Amino acid sequence: DMNRYVAEAVSAGAQLVAFPELTGMLAMTLMPGFSSVLGDLRNLERDWENLSEAFRMTLEAVHGFVGELYLNTFSQLAQAHRVVIAAGSAYTIESGRIHHRHYLFSENGELAGTQVKLFPSPAERRLGVTEGERLTPAETKLGRVALLGGWETAQFEPFYVAAAMGCPIAVAGASPAGGDPPLARYRAQEARMAVICPGLSGGGAFGWDFQFEPAIYAPLAATRTRDGVVAAADVDTLTARVDLGKITGQFDIYSADKNFEFIKNSFLEPVGVSD
Repeated sequence: DMNRYVAEAVSAGAQLVAFPELTGMLAMTLMPGFSSVLGDLRNLERDWENLSEAFRMTLEAVHGFVGELYLNTFSQLAQAHRVVIAAGSAYTIESGRIHHRHYLFSENGELAGTQVKLFPSPAERRLGVTEGERLTPAETKLGRVALLGGWETAQFEPFYVAAAMGCPIAVAGASPAGGDPPLARYRAQEARMAVICPGLSGGGAFGWDFQFEPAIYAPLAATRTRDGVVAAADVDTLTARVDLGKITGQFDIYSADKNFEFIKNSFLEPVGVSD
């Protein structure tokens, strides 16, 4: 299915293809005993102390297999289709800490950028997921791309910081770990950038219950209908053309009147954002 989605997007002219959060964890479903492991975790639902311990033990056992299969798959897809892919994310264990890490591959199949999720959901925090310390945009042929999670859409700061760091594009939105994708529409307007929100439908092998349609947002003045929506539909593969020059160049008396010195002092330097 991953190959089909990428092929459909590329055939429609896409230069950047984005997948939702935790796409990488689908690799777990290919492991022997997956159903049994998932059942054990579900039996501990809401028993946060024991669940967090079981979650860590499971990650320690599978993250090597998951990471290798996930990253190799999307590297090959990006190279085969000659397209930039924001490949979603996966849980990793690094220096004893659990991170929720996003990945982006260049059209050559090279890893062009990663981002540790800045705002884990409350449930993720209870499971021991550690937040990222800085925003690290990925460099692509389309410009800098900020890799943000579903929970970040409830916060305006990551988008302001991304825009101040020269990102015309952010990938954010639907996530099994929570968040409010429609808020991305407001973040696009505030930060003057395109926000790509991959969709999610059903729970698949994990049994999650959710329904978020994919959408692409931009500032009001840069959209044909002047409502901030470039495209949104309940489809498997959503594609649209976005004029990045118009997005970054448009001026709106309300959204464009920013005090960048305030943004720099309040958001950029204290959190140690890197160039």
